[in-house]
Amino acid sequence: MLSSIVRPDAPKKFNKALAVSSPLAGKIVPLVSVPNALFNQGMYGQGVAIEPSGYQLLAPYSGVITSFPQTGHCITLTAKNGLRFYMQLGMDSHAMMGEGFKRVAKVGKAYKTGEVLLEFDLIKMRRALHSTLSPFTVQNPQKLSSIQGHYYQVIAAQDVAMTLFV
Repeated sequence: MLSSIVRPDAPKKFNKALAVSSPLAGKIVPLVSVPNALFNQGMYGQGVAIEPSGYQLLAPYSGVITSFPQTGHCITLTAKNGLRFYMQLGMDSHAMMGEGFKRVAKVGKAYKTGEVLLEFDLIKMRRALHSTLSPFTVQNPQKLSSIQGHYYQVIAAQDVAMTLFV
């Protein structure tokens, strides 16, 4: 298991704090709650997980879409500052083969915080997947000193999911 830099509180000393909006409406929980070792052990980056309650995935930060497979189950957004945000809807959602996911965003295009990247059918996800917990990670956390997860019910693009400390 990789050492986690995610904490429930802000560090005492830091140079800069970056607030990152929640890409989904729902309840934020620690990443260790995800029933998949690739995520709960930090191999896909560090961050939080969200139990979705809505139907849209929004840009959590301004940046360019750098990866968005045809299955539509996950997306990577790279910010100008170089941070890479990875968002995946549910566990083993690639097996849905795009069923229930409507791709809105395009690879290589820039999006602002709050813009719709993807729409999804949460009812189909609940029927098809063993878990709808959705990881939201920073894939290159070595640029950060700490990440503060905000564990509460959130509204997409209106509430902060994580605060990143440089």
